[in-house]
Amino acid sequence: MIKSIIALIVAFVLCLVLNALKKRKVSFMIRILLATAMGAVVGLIFKGYTDYVAIFGRVFASLLQAFVFPLLLFSIITTVSSLESTEKLGSLGGKTIGILALHNVLGSILALILGKLVSLGMNANIQMNTTEKVKEVPAFADVFVSFFPKNIVDSMVNNKIVPIVIFAIIIGIIIIRYENKEEIKPFLDFVKAGNKVMNRVIGEIIEFTPYAVMSLLANQVASLDLSFVTSLLFLLLMVYIACLFHTFITTSVMMSLIARINPIKFQRKFFPAWLIAFTTQSSIGTLPANIKEQEDMGVPTEIASFSASIGTTFGMPGCAAIWPILLAIFTINALNIPFTAAQYAIMVGSALFASLGTVGVPGTGTIQATALFAAMGLPVEMILVLSPIAGVADMGRTSTNVHAGGSTGVMVAALQKQLDLEKFNA
Repeated sequence: MIKSIIALIVAFVLCLVLNALKKRKVSFMIRILLATAMGAVVGLIFKGYTDYVAIFGRVFASLLQAFVFPLLLFSIITTVSSLESTEKLGSLGGKTIGILALHNVLGSILALILGKLVSLGMNANIQMNTTEKVKEVPAFADVFVSFFPKNIVDSMVNNKIVPIVIFAIIIGIIIIRYENKEEIKPFLDFVKAGNKVMNRVIGEIIEFTPYAVMSLLANQVASLDLSFVTSLLFLLLMVYIACLFHTFITTSVMMSLIARINPIKFQRKFFPAWLIAFTTQSSIGTLPANIKEQEDMGVPTEIASFSASIGTTFGMPGCAAIWPILLAIFTINALNIPFTAAQYAIMVGSALFASLGTVGVPGTGTIQATALFAAMGLPVEMILVLSPIAGVADMGRTSTNVHAGGSTGVMVAALQKQLDLEKFNA
């Protein structure tokens, strides 16, 4: 008891150190890496006495999970309703969303194949008590019916993401089709304001990630050994392999088959925007460069801005497919959770639907992983245990997202017969 209290006091002092570093504008990634080291030290010194220290990390994980669902609801309604007309939704919006969805699905499948091929997370020597077990998958007909909303509150309580997404999409479409927008202006203002508030809430929660990382890692370090560290670095390597493969191989094949253009020219011309995304780790911050590179390749401004903007909201093969799927496979193998082929297929679909709700949110990768883990009944705490590599992985994830948005604009322009081939081939 006394040692547990001392461990808590030490952890609190270290949290004050992390807070002082934040005030000095030390980068988020550096603070997470320092928190990882601090958590390891606390765990080693106070082995068996970190139960109080772990409380903050567990509360953090619960809060993150709690706010994912209202975030999805507000963000998706805002995103769909912003398409302004059903004609735009059916033509430009349909093609853009379709190609971005294909990016997401192919990224998920790539991560799934890669993770299973290398047995990612196997023998990682992690022990974690989980209150939830992965449920058995019901018949396909029951699964399909369960995708559609019946009780939105029940869906939130039971971590059912897909019904919430479909519920929000239906509302968004009705808003688009509503003739007199003035009549529903209070509701539109409420949704937009709710979206801003949820974004702010998630942003504030994400700021506490370093403290939560230290808290949970301190509690986990007793069961961690060199094999876990090796597994963690191997996970990071797999993230980069998957991101680079999708960016330069999968996307090139997509452009050849869908747009019927030379993908090498696109890769060379879009490289500056990809590099900016890689170094800044910001999809929103890279938007001007993304749009400019598309325009220089002969993509009309409307298509370029639309695909680049929607690409920060939907699809996102780096943050919403490769990262959460690889984390999930690592968790499943590390904790020896039984998983069927049907559950993996549902995981791919869940990753796609979850990607609809993270427009401009800080910590997108964490939110996506949280949504996927909640949908599949996996322990959310594992996301934080694996988060020491998140900062380094984010460079690969963000650049993959931006690249997907840029390539989508070129493919949509080609399908719309509006791509200036002279500019593209120049």
